[in-house]
Amino acid sequence: MSADASAPTPRPRASEALFTPRFWLACAMHFAGGMALSLYILFPLFIRQLGGSKFSMGLYAGVTGAAAVAARLPVGHLLDTQGRRGVLALAGLLHVAAWLGFLTVGTLGPRLLFLVVMYGVASGSLFASYFTYASDIVPVSRRSEGIAMFGIWGMLPNGLGPWLGEMLIGHGGFRVYFTVAAVFAFVSLCISQLLPETALPAPTPHRDAGSQHSGVPWRELLFLLSTTFMFGAAVNSIYTFFAPFAHAHGRGSVGGFFMSYALTAVAVRVLTGRLPDRLGLRRVLIPSLLLYAAGTLCLPHVEQSLALIVVGMMCGAGHGYAFPILNVLTMQQVTPAQRGRAVSWFTAMFDLGNTLANPLLGALAEWAGYVAMFSASGTGILLAALNVWRRPPAEPE
Repeated sequence: MSADASAPTPRPRASEALFTPRFWLACAMHFAGGMALSLYILFPLFIRQLGGSKFSMGLYAGVTGAAAVAARLPVGHLLDTQGRRGVLALAGLLHVAAWLGFLTVGTLGPRLLFLVVMYGVASGSLFASYFTYASDIVPVSRRSEGIAMFGIWGMLPNGLGPWLGEMLIGHGGFRVYFTVAAVFAFVSLCISQLLPETALPAPTPHRDAGSQHSGVPWRELLFLLSTTFMFGAAVNSIYTFFAPFAHAHGRGSVGGFFMSYALTAVAVRVLTGRLPDRLGLRRVLIPSLLLYAAGTLCLPHVEQSLALIVVGMMCGAGHGYAFPILNVLTMQQVTPAQRGRAVSWFTAMFDLGNTLANPLLGALAEWAGYVAMFSASGTGILLAALNVWRRPPAEPE
């Protein structure tokens, strides 16, 4: 994929200040959008109410992920050539429309499939756009800390969203649940249009487009993207299947698990946000992946609420470190003019774990049960962690 000769480039950072008014406004956009996106964790319950099986839940989750991944190539190009705000506006409109569209669905079928695809395109585009914008405004010397802190405002909804969703569905049904999600999506859209553009036209219009990709360490980049794929598969297996598993086996509150998950991820980023930048990204990445693997493997075996909270903390700590570190390592492989595409590739691989793994994991859960399904998911991320330990990725900067 060649770069546009007139591709916008991120504005240079005026200082090393991280917590600027623009940063907090971007965090507010991320939080509102994240609340809408996190409510989708309970969407499999809607599929089940419509008569869907475990395989159907995994299939619809896979379609969502496929649409999100397919959106990344054009979205990455648009982010780099047209700027950030336009993509945020279009994706935000699709996001609102999808949630409102779910209000019109009463059966499984083509209409639901169309809306799920629309939601997937919107969520994938927003995921890439949010983190591309954040990478533009975070100082290079505090990159891991900045991405981690920005990510908190998407992680917090992962704890609040399922808890709120359970309450909304329990008291008002799915119509209230969909309406509230649409409101959060609309608020995020409005905030995104208050943010200034962070990309400007490049000053050298006749630059050789082919040179944009010269010197890119593709081997390192592909290694990081494959690790991200395995991590994404494990994360999405929990997001997709834990709610129906817990409801079917009486394993406590889904909201309680995700709340401990999210609060722990937030805590490690707030209290130890500079640790990866100071110790080295690789040194923190490996134990983070191992911790997430251990949590996933333990998940189907715990029954007490306290034990479930502990497992949520294990997963949250692993996620809290691993996601921003993999994101930063991926960005370090490319030039600033390719940042939108790099973040799009990274987030695409995270969602590709959803697209490819969830239908297979759903079929495995249908055939062999949830224990086998979570065991397979945890083993995959364990092998990825061991591979990173055997062949750690390079840190160019």
